[in-house]
Amino acid sequence: MFDFKEQLEIGRKGEVLIKSYYESQSEEGKGKYIVRDARKDEQLKGADFFIINNELGTRYIEVKTDTQSKETGNVALEIQIVQDDGTKSIGCQFKTFSDFMFYWIYPTNQVLYWNPVHLIPYIVDWIINDTYRIVEAQNKNFFSRSLIVPIEDLIATGVVQKINLSYHLLDKVKVA
Repeated sequence: MFDFKEQLEIGRKGEVLIKSYYESQSEEGKGKYIVRDARKDEQLKGADFFIINNELGTRYIEVKTDTQSKETGNVALEIQIVQDDGTKSIGCQFKTFSDFMFYWIYPTNQVLYWNPVHLIPYIVDWIINDTYRIVEAQNKNFFSRSLIVPIEDLIATGVVQKINLSYHLLDKVKVA
């Protein structure tokens, strides 16, 4: 059974993990990135963090955490939101303005990441071709529709990358 409060707390751990990942990187004893939480207006557009780096410039990051990917081998890509009053809107995979989506496969040290704009054409093809199933998840005031895609198929696009974080970063977020 979906427990909103529990999932929210795990999602926050995912944000702490990704922020710690960036803050732990250094060059010549100096931090390589400056990370700040997204402002309210940036959060409403889908960003969790704003990152500054001398080489990359500035980037917005959105973090998702999935508690079922480890067992299923799949990722849930949110494509639509339906409010309790019937109002429909596009899901985060289509609307985020973030430069990168980070997707933590909880509770492992594996994180997937991609530029959302580059993944959208694949998502559209998968929907048009009915390649993968779409599932609904009830939330507090809405339900979402997500496309369930195998991790290996995401990586096969060449758009999605995988990184294995150090276990000391997992210790920081007290993964069960």
